[in-house]
Amino acid sequence: MKNRLFNFHNYNKYLFNFGSSNKYTDVILNRSTNSTIRNYNVNYRRLTTTLNNDCYYINNGSSLKSIVGRSTGTDSSSCSLSNFRYFSSVGKTTHTKLKETIYALSSGAVKSGVAIIRVSGPQSMTALQQLTRKVLVTNSSTSTTTTTTSSDYNIVPRMTVLSNFYDPTSGEQLDRGMYVWFQGPNSFTGEDVLELHIHGGRAVIHDMLEALSKVDGLRMAEPGEFTKRAFENGKMDLTEVEGLADLLDAQTNQQRKIALQQMQGSIGKLYTELRDQLIRASAYMEAYIDFGDDAEIEPAVVEQSKQRIIAIRNKIMKHLTDGKRGEKLRDGATVTIIGPPNAGKSSLINLLANRRASIVSPIEGTTRDVVEVMLDIGGYPVILGDTAGIRESTDVIEREGVSMARDRVLNSEITLCVFDCNALIKSNGKIEPMLLDLIDCNTIFLFNKIDLLLDDDNNNKWKETKQQILQQIYEAIRQQPLRQSLFKVNNVFSCELSCSNQTGIKDLLSRIELYLKELFEINEKEAPLLTRMRHKEHLINCVESLNNYLEYCDTDVVIASEELRSAIRSIGSITYHVNVDDLLDVIFKDFCIGK
Repeated sequence: MKNRLFNFHNYNKYLFNFGSSNKYTDVILNRSTNSTIRNYNVNYRRLTTTLNNDCYYINNGSSLKSIVGRSTGTDSSSCSLSNFRYFSSVGKTTHTKLKETIYALSSGAVKSGVAIIRVSGPQSMTALQQLTRKVLVTNSSTSTTTTTTSSDYNIVPRMTVLSNFYDPTSGEQLDRGMYVWFQGPNSFTGEDVLELHIHGGRAVIHDMLEALSKVDGLRMAEPGEFTKRAFENGKMDLTEVEGLADLLDAQTNQQRKIALQQMQGSIGKLYTELRDQLIRASAYMEAYIDFGDDAEIEPAVVEQSKQRIIAIRNKIMKHLTDGKRGEKLRDGATVTIIGPPNAGKSSLINLLANRRASIVSPIEGTTRDVVEVMLDIGGYPVILGDTAGIRESTDVIEREGVSMARDRVLNSEITLCVFDCNALIKSNGKIEPMLLDLIDCNTIFLFNKIDLLLDDDNNNKWKETKQQILQQIYEAIRQQPLRQSLFKVNNVFSCELSCSNQTGIKDLLSRIELYLKELFEINEKEAPLLTRMRHKEHLINCVESLNNYLEYCDTDVVIASEELRSAIRSIGSITYHVNVDDLLDVIFKDFCIGK
């Protein structure tokens, strides 16, 4: 019975027994008069087939004892009100259209021991009774039921129940599992929600989803629709929705932590507090404009409001300054490998990625483009990139690769500069000037192929050469104005390693982890980190409006007040239903089906 277009605030749903045990269908009656919603010119009308019986509406002009009750279509006068069992209140809302009930697999389409199917909406209880073939009675405080029989099954919200599940049409048993009923608004979506905990085999999942498709009023959920309903019903704000999306996508321990904080409302609370402070400041301004001439409102109110706004603006600007940390923690810190051709850069990225991500060849200039892999180092997300060998070249493509390497270094948190020990010995410690231009205080220096120094003579030569190299590095960093150090550890770190036998790799990873910890370390007393570009854009607009307010507050309080309202709208757009309609589809489409 789809798309019942009526106000259902005053209606109850009943189950009618056609005379066969465990075979019921639903009838909607007016709560006060026990009359049906619609009046047909005939005594009955067949609507659909449910549990092997035809479903009928009672004629509005007939008494409850005059009901068409058999699938043969013949009249039966033996039916009475006792044939009806209270099922549930259809809803307590003023909507004029019954909202669709949605369902989907929430646990992911992977073979597993247990799979979870979620159903949300006013027909979720109908789905449960048809799958279990039981008359289910809710004894919640909101229920209006007064009569039950021994054949009724009480259902307690949030209690797990073992049950058989059947096909609504054929009656075939599909599985034996558990179900949990959540009565709205005390559920994830704020609606009545049913969770079916079934066996995770593909056939079971397929047949259970197909069974739900046979229940009137149900349809498959769209990606993110459960979360969208939670947002629409006030169970989550937009920042919490985005935090949930990040939590589902989290690949590292630190990403999980920051996403969980946001999903639990930390950043939403910050923006709500800032918005409330702006509203209070705006109220003072509005009062001064409206009543300043008639009431005893001192001009000092404007100055007090100005000082509050300066403090709020500075707090937002500090939050924006810290924002890069949050974005990098969410998306990954950029680490770039540079060095001369054939120094072992591609071997290093393959070793760290534990797969063949980059081509390794004795031919110089093999890597032309930037090859990226995503790593988890100490729980921190890292985007590691292998670049073209840094050298002077007449090859147009290779020169473009060198240019890309330079650009990437300038936007990296950490640079790994790889040298070939043997090549440095042969060149008497000479480093390519182009490479010296790219190193700075955020560079880790790696002397590769240490395993090829086979005799004492080469080892002694390497010790002398290494001192020359480090001296050149110190001098280059001292003269390098590109960037300031991102880390507390100011000493240059160098490491001897071998990609062949993995010598030095553990020390390298430990140093990278130390740098990342310093870069992303979050003090519990600090404000939550800014992680989304959308938030950043609204905050920038808010700061701009606040600056305009400060410009006009001493000369034109009307314009200043309007700028303050604009700032409130900007920060409110981050969490509230303020100019967010165009964003909703973009935010929710990235969710998986079932969430």
